[in-house]
Amino acid sequence: MGGVRAVRAARCAFETVLVMTIAYFTLSCGRASEGQQANLTDAELERMVEELLPRIEELSGLAVKRVPAVRRASSETLETYLLERLEAEYPDATLENLAAAYRAFGLISDTLDVRDLLVDLLLEQAIGYYDPVRDVLFIRDEASGTMVDAVIVHELVHALQDQQSDLDSLTHSVTSNDARTAIQSAMEGHATAVMLAYQYSEMTGSRLAPEDLPELGPEMGAAMADPSAFPELAGAPAIVREPLLFAYLGGARYIQRLWRSEPDRPAPFGVWLPESTEQLIHTERLLVERDSPTPMRVGDATGDWREMYAWDLGELEMRIYFEEHLGDSQLAARAAAGWDGDAYSLLVRDGDVALVWYTAWDSDADADEFSDAYRRAFAARHGGGGAGELLLGSERQARVERLDLSGIPIMRVVESAAGIEVAEPPEIVLEPQVR
Repeated sequence: MGGVRAVRAARCAFETVLVMTIAYFTLSCGRASEGQQANLTDAELERMVEELLPRIEELSGLAVKRVPAVRRASSETLETYLLERLEAEYPDATLENLAAAYRAFGLISDTLDVRDLLVDLLLEQAIGYYDPVRDVLFIRDEASGTMVDAVIVHELVHALQDQQSDLDSLTHSVTSNDARTAIQSAMEGHATAVMLAYQYSEMTGSRLAPEDLPELGPEMGAAMADPSAFPELAGAPAIVREPLLFAYLGGARYIQRLWRSEPDRPAPFGVWLPESTEQLIHTERLLVERDSPTPMRVGDATGDWREMYAWDLGELEMRIYFEEHLGDSQLAARAAAGWDGDAYSLLVRDGDVALVWYTAWDSDADADEFSDAYRRAFAARHGGGGAGELLLGSERQARVERLDLSGIPIMRVVESAAGIEVAEPPEIVLEPQVR
């Protein structure tokens, strides 16, 4: 009975820590910014970094090569940095085009200003961030004393990660949206697991390695989005909120499982760097038998249509898509399971917008399950439906077709306004496997 009580006490204390982590959402992997110039050194922060580094080295499994600098940053400095980072990550009209794509999927409203939302959301969450270009850890000067040590722990892990492998290069080495989310989740999950283990030891006086703590799960994200404490996060569309939460919780669960399966506790680099959110949702597809996604892109637009934007969703965002439109998390999980790759293209012609979306699947049954779920989602969004390939709604239509390419089951969805045909949809192109 004593062991059972100890586990229950540990879980209770750990969940208390978990609820606190929402305040520590950080901006790592940032690039050089003029908004970081007006910052002050702080002797107390420097002392904390020096004292914490040996413990972080132990918990993270990463060796300290040099002591990173630490600075205070004002809210104004942070906001400037956020705006500059958004501009660097989404130059020109990229963010607006991405928003148009999410509108086509029915994941955000027509009136939402995505740029303003992201700035407000990150300002609500960001307490600190690590800049790998300068090798400087920045702490927001409004951060309370109870938050500062946890923030420093989290950001020190990013600093040590950067000393092992260039973080900026890692996240920008891939062009896939889903692969980038997976890499960022591994990095954030590593820092989160270490931070929680540190916080647990501070609260209980008992030291446990991150992998020995109660397992984190992405499904815990909803409980963390407390509307009274974090209104911007709670009110954000699921396609913005859920990947943000997944990066910390899904990523931390991956680190815990990796370290349980590999006693030498490797960092999530090299062979252990995930290629997709599928590998983080179903960790056995990376830790036991690797299931690499099929690299694919949509080919050139044809006829009078031109491509406005092209990217991919991945299993995580596909789950969000189905859950938003079907209102059933279990059905959404089943519909997205078996994902083996996807790519979409947003096409425009004379004011008309069409969506061409290709998905690859592990099996014919997985492709059929996606097709059935997509038809339900279309009916929920637009009304109507259809028994064959063509679905007709009040204002939109869609064609759902089964293809087979190099033995891979492929589904092609072409959505457009009712009465508007994409006579020759752009074809899917399979890219060479690179690892």
